[in-house]
Amino acid sequence: MIIPNFNITAGNTVSDIFIEKGIQTFYDAIRAIHKLPYGRIDNPLDFGNIITEGRGTCSTKHATLKTLTDEHAIYGLQLELVIYAMDNKNTPGIGNILEKYNLPYMLEAHTVLAYDDEMYDYTFAGTHNMSWREAVLMQTTIDTDQIEDFKVEYHKSVLEDWIKRDELAYSLDEIWNIREQCIEELASVKIL
Repeated sequence: MIIPNFNITAGNTVSDIFIEKGIQTFYDAIRAIHKLPYGRIDNPLDFGNIITEGRGTCSTKHATLKTLTDEHAIYGLQLELVIYAMDNKNTPGIGNILEKYNLPYMLEAHTVLAYDDEMYDYTFAGTHNMSWREAVLMQTTIDTDQIEDFKVEYHKSVLEDWIKRDELAYSLDEIWNIREQCIEELASVKIL
């Protein structure tokens, strides 16, 4: 089953921003968001910002789409937080960073949409690559207001467990810094 389409109607914060940009349907919103370049925005919990700033991350892009469905009482679309073993094969562009720190992968928190047991990823313009899916280790449903602090804390707790379990020679701060370098690389290559 595919995600349902609907007409965007005025009267809600995020919907109004899309309408002002001439985006009339949910499918048009998906296409518009998918075309946006990857990049962080100033206020991740102000979901209309991805349209006004012209960029977004996996969290802000998918939370914005989820907000649109919520504003229209369209139920069934879920915001999913997955933890996967990110490597250069499933996430091209980060190989040099992993090699530099002698890591086979980085545990990454990735936010996607799910509908009727199917996952949808609109993070990077021009690609529907979901090769990361084979490397998913954990998955949980989250609310749109959990894409910032909750996601970071959850991600860091997973990283702490990984450091202990695999006896990595890095502290949490060091691993987080390496992860941030990977994300910076992704912003420059713009693919996933």
